[in-house]
Amino acid sequence: MKRFQIVLLAMLWVTESATPQSVIINEMSQGSGGGQEWVELLIVAEGVDLRGWELGDNDDGVWHPIAEFSDHTELGSITRGTIIVIYNSGDIDESIATAGGEDTTFSDKAVLLGVNNTSFLMDTGSWGGTAGAFANSDGDDAPAIRNASDEIIHDLAVTHPIATVSSPGSAKVKYYTGNTVGGVVDDSQWIVANSVSSTPGEANGADNSSWVDQSLPVELTRWYASSTMGEVKLHWTTDSEIENQGFIIERKQVSHTEPVEVWRELVSFTTEPSLQGQGSTTSQNDYTYIDKLVEIGQTYSYRLSDVDYRGHKTKHSVIQVTVQNAGVDLKPSHVQLHEAFPNPFNPEVNLSFTLETQVEMLSLEVFNIQGDLIQTLSSGSHIMGTHNFSWMGTDDNGNTVSSGVYLVRLNTGTINQIQRVTLLR
Repeated sequence: MKRFQIVLLAMLWVTESATPQSVIINEMSQGSGGGQEWVELLIVAEGVDLRGWELGDNDDGVWHPIAEFSDHTELGSITRGTIIVIYNSGDIDESIATAGGEDTTFSDKAVLLGVNNTSFLMDTGSWGGTAGAFANSDGDDAPAIRNASDEIIHDLAVTHPIATVSSPGSAKVKYYTGNTVGGVVDDSQWIVANSVSSTPGEANGADNSSWVDQSLPVELTRWYASSTMGEVKLHWTTDSEIENQGFIIERKQVSHTEPVEVWRELVSFTTEPSLQGQGSTTSQNDYTYIDKLVEIGQTYSYRLSDVDYRGHKTKHSVIQVTVQNAGVDLKPSHVQLHEAFPNPFNPEVNLSFTLETQVEMLSLEVFNIQGDLIQTLSSGSHIMGTHNFSWMGTDDNGNTVSSGVYLVRLNTGTINQIQRVTLLR
């Protein structure tokens, strides 16, 4: 009899999912309280149009709406691998605050939306206050997503015929660890844990991290400036590019006596062919630009941004250089960030760099894929020679961070070198 019920529910899943699978529920949490709920959606097909789609609860076959996506243009064609978190803005879970709260930048493939965000959502349910939507009354009291034609694309409960309770429970999180659409029906590929272990806006470790590629549109590995003969030469290297139209360089003059100057666009790919991107490529590409409109002895800051096919602008870190009449600033050959090992790693990764001369201002830092600083491993003056460090997968407060991809950055002010490391717990 039990086997018959499982088959019947599986058939129900197939019937309701006649439309090709394009979105799955990847994680949901009931926070530390019943109303501190959020649901994480994962886009598993390219160019999904979410306009008019709804998040709800298909409890006992009756649809209870929570939020409907608006007709915002950003929702019209979403990149595969993008994670979208919808959360109760009236009773925010601590993990949402830890993740940085609302984030409407789609280019990094991690979006967090409070249900009261009227630009992207129409609040149609009980969220927006302390009330929750999932009371664990029975096994199908769980989130579901349906398209603009009201076809259910993924019902967390229906796709778990062997689960006794599909919602995680109060103060619990449930997340998918697989990397195939078909795997969502296998309850063994889902984990229930305390809500403090939740990772809204991130992949869920193991296979899921491989499936959810949250690589930035442009992976920048070098970005530095040198100066000679009264000019500034800017150099940068990409290891990969995704739908990259090109680059924009902004500049401002650094003064310790005058008011702070605002950033001004120096040059753009729209007018300078050498700044045009390579579209989508996994090959390494080198770029240079010479700024001749500078004054000897003055110090300038430069900021690089890339622009993807949809017009999304991603800003990279700031570098600084003083204009020299003769001689050059420190070159990358004098600063070398070595390959991290092991990589992927657990529980620690070894990081090292070599200096051919003393550097007065240098920092070695770890960032998450969204660009948030996780831990500073070293900063200040460093003597000539090789310097070795270990990162144990913690932040500056000693808290353990979740599985995922992190960026290690070596910065001297005029030089940035970046590499990716992957933590697997």
